[in-house]
Amino acid sequence: MEETPLEVIPTFTPQRRQGNRKPAYLILAIIILLLLFLGYKAVSSQKSSTPTVTPTPIVATPTLTPTSIPSPSGPPTVTPTPTVNPVDKDSGLDRSQLTVTVQNGSGIAGVAAKAVSVLKNLGYDVVGSGNADNFNYTNAKIQVKSGKSDFLALLKKDLGFSYTIGAATSDLSDSFSSDALVIIGQ
Repeated sequence: MEETPLEVIPTFTPQRRQGNRKPAYLILAIIILLLLFLGYKAVSSQKSSTPTVTPTPIVATPTLTPTSIPSPSGPPTVTPTPTVNPVDKDSGLDRSQLTVTVQNGSGIAGVAAKAVSVLKNLGYDVVGSGNADNFNYTNAKIQVKSGKSDFLALLKKDLGFSYTIGAATSDLSDSFSSDALVIIGQ
């Protein structure tokens, strides 16, 4: 007998794809879950957060209460009366007993008017204002007459809240029109 060759029947063997996709799907699913979680946290924190409240400081500013003074010739004039007691509780000095002239030594418009307002609100008797002999003053300068030298420390303390005080002396000429001269610098 003669041998007959067998026919070779091709067999199909599936080829494996290169690389496994399961880890890629797993990583993608983890990223999606992480993004959903972070988005939920962001939205829920915006809803539950309380607004930040910043306290505003309250500054007491004395106001003027007008009082009517009858004038013998004409309508009554309105004179501002300070709401602050003009008597200093530490020294016992009555600010209304000191006449003050304020001068602008900075050259900036309105500087003297602001100082006049500060002094009047404290109860000082401000009798005049204007420009100083020059505009080169860097700080406030205070001069009082020697007879009113006890007011020097009080005036320096009162103006020190708003201005940097340079010189403060009690050598104002007796011929000057008021008891004190305040020159406001830059």
